[in-house]
Amino acid sequence: MSATQPGAALRGEFSSQRVFAAFSAALILYLLVAITTLSIAALVYAGPLAAQLPHALPGMLVGVALLVGVIAALGACGAATATTQDASGVILAFGAAAAVAALPQAAPQVQAATATVLLFVVTLAMGLVYLLLALFRLGGLARYLPLPVMGGFLAGTGWLLVAGGIGVAMNAPIGSAMLGSGTLARWLPALAFGALMFTIARRWSSPAALAGACAAAALVFYGVMFALGRDSAAIAADGWLLGPFPAGLSWQSPLDAATLGAVDWRALAHALPVCAPALLIGALALLLNTGALELVIKRDLPLDRELWVHGTANVASAVAGGLIGYTAISMSSLNHAMAGGRRLPGLLVAVMLLATALLGTAIVAATPRLVMGGLLIYIGFELLGEWLIRARRAMARGDYAVVVVIFLVIAASDFLWGVVVGLLAATVLFVVNYSRVEVVRFELGGDHAQSRVQRGARQRDWLHEHGDRLQIFKLQGFVFFGSANKLVERLRARLGPEVRFVLLDFEHVAGIDSTALLSFDKLRQHAESRGIELLVCALRPAVERGWRAGSTALPRGFADLDHGIEWCEQRLLDDAGLGGTNDEPPLREQLLALVHEPQQVDALLARMSRREVAAGEAIIREGDAPDAIFIVEAGQFTAQLAHDGTISPVRLETMHAGALIGEIGFVLSAPRSASVAADRDSVVRVLDRASWRRMVDEEPALARFLDTLLLRLMAQRTVRLTRTVDALQR
Repeated sequence: MSATQPGAALRGEFSSQRVFAAFSAALILYLLVAITTLSIAALVYAGPLAAQLPHALPGMLVGVALLVGVIAALGACGAATATTQDASGVILAFGAAAAVAALPQAAPQVQAATATVLLFVVTLAMGLVYLLLALFRLGGLARYLPLPVMGGFLAGTGWLLVAGGIGVAMNAPIGSAMLGSGTLARWLPALAFGALMFTIARRWSSPAALAGACAAAALVFYGVMFALGRDSAAIAADGWLLGPFPAGLSWQSPLDAATLGAVDWRALAHALPVCAPALLIGALALLLNTGALELVIKRDLPLDRELWVHGTANVASAVAGGLIGYTAISMSSLNHAMAGGRRLPGLLVAVMLLATALLGTAIVAATPRLVMGGLLIYIGFELLGEWLIRARRAMARGDYAVVVVIFLVIAASDFLWGVVVGLLAATVLFVVNYSRVEVVRFELGGDHAQSRVQRGARQRDWLHEHGDRLQIFKLQGFVFFGSANKLVERLRARLGPEVRFVLLDFEHVAGIDSTALLSFDKLRQHAESRGIELLVCALRPAVERGWRAGSTALPRGFADLDHGIEWCEQRLLDDAGLGGTNDEPPLREQLLALVHEPQQVDALLARMSRREVAAGEAIIREGDAPDAIFIVEAGQFTAQLAHDGTISPVRLETMHAGALIGEIGFVLSAPRSASVAADRDSVVRVLDRASWRRMVDEEPALARFLDTLLLRLMAQRTVRLTRTVDALQR
C-alpha cells in the first residue's frame, strides 16, 4: 500500500472480507474515541460550566469526527486513528475554569461564551502551530525539551486526570464533601474501575479489552441501580448520568453571533496564558506518538506531512467546536492489528461519531458518570505509573528528581507554575549536564605533537627533549560560564616553570560566552606574570568577533594548529641557537646517519640528477604520474592538498634538507595525491623511473640499498606519528 496515494489505497479496501474486518475494528475504535471524548468534555465542562455540557457535546463530537476522518483519509499511515488529547484536555479544563473564575458575577451565558471561544482559540492555535512547524520544517525543535521535564509535565497531567476523574464521577469539585457517605458511593466505584482498567491494560495491553471493560461497567452500573429499585428517570435526576439533555439539541458553530456578542474578552485574555502549555504538550505528544507509530508499522513516516495533516484536522476541529486531537498510539495499534493498517476503519469511525452527534444524544445522555470518571482515572494512573514508578528505574537520580519536583508543583499549585518550574529545571539541567562535558578534547606537549615541518636530526632531537616547553590544548563544544572556570583551573595546573607557550586550539569550539572570555583574560594575565605567552589558533569568525568585542586583548593567533606549533617550535629553536636551517649537516652526512654505507650513498647520489628549483616552482602536482622521487639537498619545500577553491589548501608537510619527496606514489605507481612546491630557491636530487629501472637491472645491490634508505626514512615518520598517537591515548 502506498503511503502517498490514500485514495488509490482506499479503493482496494471494499471487498466483503475487508469491509467486515474494517467494521469490526471501527466499532471498537468508535467506542474508545467516543468515551474518551465524552470524558474529556465532562472534565472541561465541569463546575459552573456543567449546564453548558449538553450544548457543547455535539460540537465536540463533530470536531473529533473531523479529526478522525481527516487523519484517516490524508495521513501517511492508514492505521492512524485520532482522538481528543487527554493531556491537553486537562490544561484546557484549567483554562476554562480560569475564564469562569475571572467572571464570578457574570451571567451564565457570558461564562459559557467566554469558555467556548477560549477553547476555539486554543484548538485553532494548535492547528496553526502544527502547520507552521510543517511549513518551516521545525518539527524536530520540539524534541529538544529534556525528557525529565516532559516526564514531569505528564506526571502532573496524570495527577490532574485522576483528580478530574473523581470530580466527573461526583459531578462536583473535589473538596471536603467528598468524604460523605453519599459522595463516597459516587467516586470510590469510579476509582476502583480506573484501577481495574489499569490492571487490565497491564495484563492484556489490548485497547479492545478496555472498550469491553467500559461497556461492561455501564451494564453493571445499570444492573445494580435497577436491582436497588431505581429507574432511569431517578438515576438521571440524581446526577449519576451525563444527561438528561434538553430536547432539540443540535450542532451549532462556536462562533455564532450570539456567542461572540456575549464573550468577555478581558477574561478570555486572562485565561489564555493558562492554556499556553497545551500547545507545547500537543506538539511534543504528536511527535512522540509518530515515532512510536513508526515502530508499530515498521516503516518511517514523513514528519512534515503528518504535521500538515494534523494541522488541517485541528483547524477543522476548532471550527466545529472540538478540542485538540492527535494520533493515539494505542488505537492506531489496534487498527493496524485488526484491519491491516487500512483507512476504511478510521473513516467509518468518523461517520459513526457524526451520527452520534446528530442522532444519538440520548445514548450519550445515558452514559454513567462513573464510567467517564473511571476512564479519566485510568489514563491518569497510566501516566503516573509511567513517570513516577517505571521511570525511577530508567532515569538517573538527578533526572528523576526533576520529574518529581515538577509533578509536586503541578499537584500543589497549577500547570502554569509547573511549566515555569519545568523551564527553569530544563535550564539548570542543561547547565549542570553540559558543564560535565570535557571542554579539553586532548592536551599534548610539544615533545609529542610537532608541526608538519620536517626538521633536521639535531632539531628533532632537541624538540623531542625540550618540546614540553610548549603545551597544546585542543578545545571542543561551547565554552560557557559553566565550564570556563573548570577549564582555566586545569590550564593553570599545567603551567609549570619550564613552560614557555600555551597554545589553545579552537577548531572544534562552536562558541564562547562573555564570562568565559573574562576567564581567559585572567588566564592570560596569570601566564604573562610567569613569563608564559598564551596563543590561540583556528578561531571561528563569530568567536573571534565576540572575543574582540568582549575582551581587552586578543592573544596572538594563527590560522590553524599546525602553523601555531611551527611558530612556537621556531621560537624555542631560536632561543636554543638551533633555529637556522643552514646549521644542519650536508645531505651526504644526513644519509650516512641513517645508513652507514659511504660507497652506496655516494653511488646513489651519483645516479640522481641535481636540479635547482626556483621559489614557487612545483616539482609535483596533484594527479600527475609518479615518474620520480626527490631528496632535498638544500632549501625548503611544502606539500599541500588542494581543494575546489572554496577552502584554502591544507599544508601536509614542510621539508628541509634530507627530506624524501614523492616516494609513496613512486613505490605504489599511484597518481600524485598532493602538490609540492619550493618555498624558496632550493636544490633537489632526482631519480626518475627510467634511471631506477636501469639501477634495478644493472646494480641490484644499489637498488636494495635505496629500498633500505626509503624504509628508514618512512620509519622515522612512523615513529613521530606513534609518539603523537601514544600521547593522545594518555
